[in-house]
Amino acid sequence: MKQILLRLLVLMVFMASAAFMGCAHVDTSTDQAIGIIATSEAFKSFKGEFENTEYYKKHKPKSLAVLPFKGLEAKDYSIDFESENPAGVVRRGMYNHIASLPFKDLELYNTDKLLKNAGFKDVRQIEALIAENPKKLRSILGVDAAVTGHVTHFDRIFVGIYSQVAVGVEVNMWDLKTGNLLWRAKHVSRAHAGGISVSPIGLIVATVASVWNLRATEMLSQTDDLFREIISTIDLPESERVTQVSPPRIDMFAAMNTGKPFTIGKKVAFRLIGDPNNSAYVDLGDFKAGIELTPVPGNVKQALQTEVLEAIKKTYKDTGHTLTPELLAAVKEELASREIYEGTYTVEPGEQSYGMMAKGYLVSPAGTQGTALDAANIVDIDGLPPQPVKGLKAESLDNKIKLSWSLSPEDDLTGYEIWLSSTPLSGYSPVAESEKTEAIIEDLSNFTKVYVQIRAFDKAANAGDFSKYIEAVPLPEPGLYDLPQPGPALSGIVAAKILLVADKNPYTVLSDLTITSGGVLYIEPGVKILFAPDTALKVAGGDFLAYGMGSKPIHFAPQTSTSEPGSWQGVILESAKRSVLRHVTIEGAATGLTIDNSAPFIISATVTRSSQAGLYLKDNAKPNISCSKFVGNEGQGAIVIEGEGLAPIIRNNVFKDNHPFQVQSYTPLEIDLTGNYWGRSDPEEDWFLGEVVWKPALAKPTAPCPVR
Repeated sequence: MKQILLRLLVLMVFMASAAFMGCAHVDTSTDQAIGIIATSEAFKSFKGEFENTEYYKKHKPKSLAVLPFKGLEAKDYSIDFESENPAGVVRRGMYNHIASLPFKDLELYNTDKLLKNAGFKDVRQIEALIAENPKKLRSILGVDAAVTGHVTHFDRIFVGIYSQVAVGVEVNMWDLKTGNLLWRAKHVSRAHAGGISVSPIGLIVATVASVWNLRATEMLSQTDDLFREIISTIDLPESERVTQVSPPRIDMFAAMNTGKPFTIGKKVAFRLIGDPNNSAYVDLGDFKAGIELTPVPGNVKQALQTEVLEAIKKTYKDTGHTLTPELLAAVKEELASREIYEGTYTVEPGEQSYGMMAKGYLVSPAGTQGTALDAANIVDIDGLPPQPVKGLKAESLDNKIKLSWSLSPEDDLTGYEIWLSSTPLSGYSPVAESEKTEAIIEDLSNFTKVYVQIRAFDKAANAGDFSKYIEAVPLPEPGLYDLPQPGPALSGIVAAKILLVADKNPYTVLSDLTITSGGVLYIEPGVKILFAPDTALKVAGGDFLAYGMGSKPIHFAPQTSTSEPGSWQGVILESAKRSVLRHVTIEGAATGLTIDNSAPFIISATVTRSSQAGLYLKDNAKPNISCSKFVGNEGQGAIVIEGEGLAPIIRNNVFKDNHPFQVQSYTPLEIDLTGNYWGRSDPEEDWFLGEVVWKPALAKPTAPCPVR
C-alpha cells in the first residue's frame, strides 16, 4: 500500500515539473516497453475485436508506416477540435506503440512528407490508393505494410473533480504488395477519475487526475492504454517477442515549450524524471541523435522538491485535511529517490525539420535501457528563413504606390513585410504587411520619392533577407514621368500631354502658352515659370494640373524681379476641363487668375501684387477655393465678379491689403463669401461692393490647411 501511495505521489512531481523553471506544458505520456509485447494471455484479456489474417501469418511485413487517421466531423466531438485534433492525437498514440514492435517503422514526419510530395493530402485519396494500387503506395513510402485508422470515439465529460475520457479506434494493417488485409482491431478505452474521496490522498489523486483529463496530455494517455492493448493482439513469433528485464524506470519524459517552431539560436529543452545514477539522452528521429541529458544541480532539485511539498500542503489545507508527519515523510522519501535529467539542443542556421517525436533513453551502468516516446509534444525546428523576395515593382498612384512581387517558393510562407525609407541605403522602417504578392501603401506625398524593400516570413516567424530596394514615386496620375518634358523656353499651342519638371528651372514663357482641347499641362512641385511682358498662360479647353507642395510651391512671376506689377497677363482659365492649383503662387500679373466657364480646384494658393485684380470671376465660374491668400492686389482689389451662372465656393481664405476693395460684384446673383478672413477682425462695410454676403467672417487668419 505504501509503495502504491509513493508512486501516486510521484505524479505530483510530474505536474510540478511542468511549471518549474518556466516551462509552459509537460506531457506525462510514456511508453516504458516493459515486459512481453504479445502473448496468448494478451489475446485472452483483450476485450475488443481483432484478427490476424491467414495471409498475415504467411507474409509478415518487415517494415511499415502509420498513415494519417480518419476522424469524425468536428461537430461530433465535445472538445476544442482545433487544439486537440482527434485523428492526429490518436495516430501519434498508435505510432508510439508501433515503434516498439520488431518492424522497421517510418517516422510520421517522413510519412507525411513523402505523401505530400506525391500529391496525396487527403485521407480518402490514400485509402483509395491502397484499394486500387497498393504497389504505388509501397514505392512512395518504401515500406512493406501500412496501418490505417478510423477514430470512432474521442470524448470527455466532467463535473467538478469527476471526469471521464473515452477513446475508440478501428485500425487495419495492409500488405502493400497485394492490398490484402494483414491484421485488424477495434476497441474503445474508457477511463474514469475523480469523485468524492474519503481520504486525503484520494482528494489529491482525484484533483490531479481531473486536471489531467482537461488536457490533451491526458487524452493521449488514454490512447496509450488503448493501443497498448491493441498492439498486444498482433501475432508475433516467440523469437520476435520483445522483453526487457528490469530496465531503468522512467516516470516522465517530455520535450518542453513546444507548440511553435524553434528557430535559429533557440534551445529545445528536454526533461526526464527517472531512476538515479544512469545516463540519459534524447533522439529526434533522423534529425539528431544522442542529445545528452544530465542531472539538474542539487539546488534546482531541492527547489522543485520544496515546490511540490508546498503544493501538497496547500491542497490538504484547502480541502480541510491534515497532512500527517508519516505521509509527509513518505512524500519526501519518494521525491528524493528520483533524478531529474535535463538537456537542450540549440537550433543552427539552415536546419529545418517538422513533426518530430522526441525519444528519451535512460541507460543503466549494466547496459539495460528504458525508453519513452513523447508523442504529445511534437518538436518542430525551423532555422531556414525564406529566400529574398524577387521581382519587386511599383506603380505610381495618387498619394500612394501599388507594389507587386514574385511569389516566394517556400511551403511554410505566412506573409511579407514592406519597409520604406526616404534614402536608399538606410532609415528603413516597416509600414505594412501582406499575405498576397501585392500591397498598396497609402498616405504618401505625390512627387516625393521613396525607397522600398520587402522580406518574407514563414510560419516559424523566420524573416528572410530583404529584397533589393527599388525607387517609387506617388503621382496624381500614373506615368507622368514618361511624358514629354519641354523647356525651359515655352510658347505656343499645347495639344498633347506634357510635364514641366523642376530640374529645368526656371522656365520662360516667351509668347502666350495655350492649352487647347486634348492638351494637358502637368507641373510638378518646385517649378518656377517666368513670363515675358504681355504674355499669359491660357487654358482654352484643355487641362491644367499644377501640383505644388508646401515645401515646394509652384511659382508664376514676371521675367525680371524688377518688373512692375502687371507686366504679364496672368493665368486665364477659359472652358478648362480639369484644373487644379495646389500650392501655386501667382505674382505681379495684371489679373492674377481669370476664371471663365471653368470649375477649378484651388487650395493653398497665393495671388499677390496684381495690378488690376487678384481674381476675376466671369460667366459660369464655379471655383472651389480654400486655404489661399489674396494679398496686396491693386486696381479693383482682390475679387471682381461679373456675368451669369456663377457658383463659387470660397471658404477659409485670407484677403489682406487689397485696394480699393476686397470684393466688387457686378452680377445680380448674391455671392456667398462667408467664412473668410478680411484683414482684421472687424472688416469695413465699404470694402465690399455689390450683392456680397461676407458675414460671418473669420476673426483671425486661418491655420495652414493639411495639404501635402
